[in-house]
Amino acid sequence: MSDQIRLAALHRIESTNPQKLERHSFDFIVNGVSLFEATRAAEYDMCGSLSNPQFEREIARRVNGETAALLTSDVPTGGHRVALFVCPECGDVACGAITARVSRTDGGVQWSDFAYENGFDPASTLDLGPFQFDWAAYLNEMGRAKAD
Repeated sequence: MSDQIRLAALHRIESTNPQKLERHSFDFIVNGVSLFEATRAAEYDMCGSLSNPQFEREIARRVNGETAALLTSDVPTGGHRVALFVCPECGDVACGAITARVSRTDGGVQWSDFAYENGFDPASTLDLGPFQFDWAAYLNEMGRAKAD
């Protein structure tokens, strides 16, 4: 049985920046559970790595294509790490990111090895997953982040 994933609107106002940067991105809901909440990304003042094109069309055009490719068309069998939640100002891993290993499997894709990373300290593993998604349903849902 496959896990279920859907994108949900995520509205965040950055608390650490005096300018209170407002971001509209996506949360990943897996089997009805918010990964934003399960990973405690709010404690790190993060937003989703996919911008919501309904509110941030230009940002979504700039950044969603690369992130969506890492989550879909560019996923290797052995997998690679993909940032799911990032700094709302720059999206740089050096500011900290919640990541997961994304791997192709027979007929699907798997998310595993969730961690908090910042590029210089050892990654802190998170007790989450692995999750196995049906490829067709997964592609359909990730397509919602496209900015035309």
